[in-house]
Amino acid sequence: MRDMKVTILLSALCMLRGCTTYNILVFLPNPIWSHYVQVEHIIHSLGLRGHNVTVMSPYPTKNGTGNVRHFFLAPETSPAYFFGNLMERFTEAPHPIFRLGERKRRADQQVPQLLRSALFRDLISNDNKFDLIFTELFFGFEAFVALGNIFNAPVVTYSSYGYDGDILRYSGAANAISYLSIKYLPYGGPMSLMQRLENTLLHIATVLYTEYWYLPHHDALLAEYIPGPLPRITDMLGNVSLFFLTANTALDGAKVYPPSVIEISGIHLKEPGPLDEDLKTIMDTAKNGVIFFCFGSILKASDFRREAIHAFLSVFEELDQTILWKADLNASEWNIPKNVHIKDWFPQTSVLAHPNCVLFLTHGGVSSMMEAIKHAVPVVGIPFYGDQIVNLANAEYFGYGLRVTYKNLSQQSLRWAMTTVLGDSRFKENIRKASNIFTDKPMSSLETALYWIEYVARHKGAHHLKPLAAKMPWYQLLLLDVIVVYLGAFIIILSFVVKIVSYLVKKYVFKTENFKKKIKSN
Repeated sequence: MRDMKVTILLSALCMLRGCTTYNILVFLPNPIWSHYVQVEHIIHSLGLRGHNVTVMSPYPTKNGTGNVRHFFLAPETSPAYFFGNLMERFTEAPHPIFRLGERKRRADQQVPQLLRSALFRDLISNDNKFDLIFTELFFGFEAFVALGNIFNAPVVTYSSYGYDGDILRYSGAANAISYLSIKYLPYGGPMSLMQRLENTLLHIATVLYTEYWYLPHHDALLAEYIPGPLPRITDMLGNVSLFFLTANTALDGAKVYPPSVIEISGIHLKEPGPLDEDLKTIMDTAKNGVIFFCFGSILKASDFRREAIHAFLSVFEELDQTILWKADLNASEWNIPKNVHIKDWFPQTSVLAHPNCVLFLTHGGVSSMMEAIKHAVPVVGIPFYGDQIVNLANAEYFGYGLRVTYKNLSQQSLRWAMTTVLGDSRFKENIRKASNIFTDKPMSSLETALYWIEYVARHKGAHHLKPLAAKMPWYQLLLLDVIVVYLGAFIIILSFVVKIVSYLVKKYVFKTENFKKKIKSN
């Protein structure tokens, strides 16, 4: 509510000052609701500030104004089509290095279908003009960076799952693999030598795969569906004007960014609304507190193996707390304990904000983790894929949560994690500290995002924010060319020294030996 009031006030001031308004294309092809909701406030607020906003996404824009037009993307862009059964795909998954092809699979599912859609064809063929493109690129949709070249407009993108190695690379950020774990590895805090070796190997493999297989595949898709020559996607990504990250030091530690990378953590967070009477009564009367169990909008409880559901229910029955479980389970098929309330939806923000909420059982997605941090609720997490893995590793490192892998989920492991967090006050103390860090900002994330979007439009791309590193090849960033030159020079010098020493040995040592032999023979 506060953000909305501030936005309206800023809009009024903007109009009084005669601010320039812009034509902005918001292209959001990702079918995952949690990715869209991260920027919903931005879309609405841009409209309130007088900008003409054209939105293309799988979800309708709520609270739209007359100058915000929404176009619905193809129905194939559904989470089920996009992901399939995550339990089957990720619970027994091999090492992340063998899952690099997952990005190409996502791209092959979505990108061709979008490029040949009538909506996209109309978009690029009509005489549309935009001052700025706002889109999500780094989740299988890198091809749509070409919109910037098609419309000759600067591109602003965002990552809805925290910091990302690709974003850091194309923004020209300093290489951080020595102390920041790649997202798919469960390392929070300082890494050991073996962990850094693994992290480095996976980083190099990811760069090689991305540069020489994945992005060239996108280049081929663009060449097939878009007329006219385009630069390589690698070059277009290096030309992106601004990168928004839903990251925060309270969630994933301190990082080094160039000016073109801006954190907008918690931009999706809303003020908690009132609970319905039944739910309010349950939470108000929970003498020992409430545990909230929710795995987001993609993971379904009905996809859990039966042993896992039995483990959850058995442990819940042992606890003194009241459990609210967002699940699509048929209660008649299970022996539901009296302290467990199952519904297919709960108002997550309002539940976590309630003073009686003492624990959040979560999958560790960035949106859920930020809500937990804001409302100072300790977590027990069961990660499955993507940023969830490192988010929960960081929660352990910062001391406000514990994690249990789904593969090793049992009554014993779940009981240990939940009773440990509930029984140790340090977890609550640590997440209170994290909450204070998270909420202590000079301006809200929404205000920050709006300012920088308009800044990029005002400065025609604001390329002065980009370090030279943004357009350097990866091997130059890693100084591999310099290392090769020095190594080659060292080898040449060493071989030259060896030859000289060999020559001197032959000339003087052997000559001396022959001289001594002659003396002895005489």
